[in-house]
Amino acid sequence: MRTVIIGGGSLDMDVAEALIDEDDDTTIIAADRGLDYCRLLHIKPFMAIGDFDSVSKSTRDLLDSFEQDEVKVVRLNPVKDDSDLEAALNYVLCNTIQGDIYLLGATGSRLDHVLGNLSLLALAARHDRHCYMVDRTNRIRMIRAGETVLIKKNKQYGKYVSLLPVFGKCEGVRATGVYYPLDNAVIGDGKSYFTLTISNEITSSIASFSVATGSLILIESKD
Repeated sequence: MRTVIIGGGSLDMDVAEALIDEDDDTTIIAADRGLDYCRLLHIKPFMAIGDFDSVSKSTRDLLDSFEQDEVKVVRLNPVKDDSDLEAALNYVLCNTIQGDIYLLGATGSRLDHVLGNLSLLALAARHDRHCYMVDRTNRIRMIRAGETVLIKKNKQYGKYVSLLPVFGKCEGVRATGVYYPLDNAVIGDGKSYFTLTISNEITSSIASFSVATGSLILIESKD
């Protein structure tokens, strides 16, 4: 079982369809304008959540019919402390206990939203859940202290792998099976190069990434 949350950022329809279709046991939740995408994809979500201030009129007209069609609709006050996407993620974390979580429509031209959504990976990690932000050129996840992430070369999402210490200093960083290996490295301490761990490449059949203290953002990307 896994959950796909569709937000209101940029969304590649082909990527969304492929991700949703690859697992039949997928629960779909639309966060605010993500409901527009569900309509365009001809998908009936399990739930729609948000203040719905940014959805199109055509989609807004569907909300009442959705409620009658056994779609759970949660209407939020537009004056609130969290984003619609965070509210959707919190619903998943509070109402399910297992399964990976994928965030679609979580990137785009609004960098404030993108950076805020990166912090949602940390929120999921606090609940011991794996969470991924996915768009046409990136698959993004978090590596927590003591965790090891393995990526098979034939399953990687694009050509490049980058590690970013966006939440502060990371110690004991290791990367093996890559062009630029790391062994017990310290990054994000203000002393090493800030872009040291950008655009690595997997050279072995399996690459391994881990961190002893701190939390890393791992980005698989393609041009």
